[in-house]
Order: sequence, then structure tokens, then C-alpha cells
Amino acid sequence: MRISIALFALTISWLGLAPAYAQDARASAAACDSRKIGARELSECLKAASDKSDHELAAIVDAAIKSIEGRSGLSNAQKTRWRRLLNDAESQWLTWRDAECQDLAPFEAGMSAKGADPRIACMIDQNARRAAELSARYK
Repeated sequence: MRISIALFALTISWLGLAPAYAQDARASAAACDSRKIGARELSECLKAASDKSDHELAAIVDAAIKSIEGRSGLSNAQKTRWRRLLNDAESQWLTWRDAECQDLAPFEAGMSAKGADPRIACMIDQNARRAAELSARYK
């Protein structure tokens, strides 16, 4: 059993599917390096980075929705439905992100003064992933 778990973890890591919190290149760490700033500055930095990531994600979602209009070969009804479904999916994703970050992140990361609030870091990281995903899908 231990060998199969280790093999699974190695395979996941090798395929690049390791959990985001295990990766070094997190958006929150890139925005606010806890090794370089104090706890108070880190908290303020993460809050500002979170606000920025929320605005950037909203802009990408808006651009994705607007890009649907430019798609050829679809009726107006299809475009309207697609936009509505994308809005619905984004709403559901935001609900998932909030549950993931508000409920699970504190238990997974632990709360510490130097580490700031893991909930905010999670929000930044998840927003960055979602923004990259939508940007790739709606070029």
C-alpha cells in the first residue's frame, strides 16, 4: 500500500499534476514574499494582491463573455445561451473557490502570524489559475 501511494505521488508530480499548494510558483508567493516582508506588510500586500486578482479575473470573464459575440456559425440564441452558461459556470466556480479557500485552506496551511492568512493566499492562487484557464480557452 505504501509503495502504491508513493508511486501515485511520484506519478502525479512527474505529470505536473501536483497540488497547487505544493508548487513553488504560487501567484500569492510571487506577489507577496513572506521571506522578505514582515507579518503586517504581508497581510496588507496579500489583501491588495487579492483585490487585484479579483479585478483581473472579472475582466477576463467579461472578455470571455464578449468574445462569444464574435464567434461565427452560431445563432443569436446559441450565443445567448453560451453566455448564460458561462456566467452560471463562473458563479459556481466562485462558490467552489470560496468554500475551498475559506473552509479548507486554513486547515491545510495552518494559521500563523508570519504566514499571514492562508485564505487570502488561496484566493489569489485560485484566481490566477482560473484566469489562466479562461484566457487559454477564450483567446
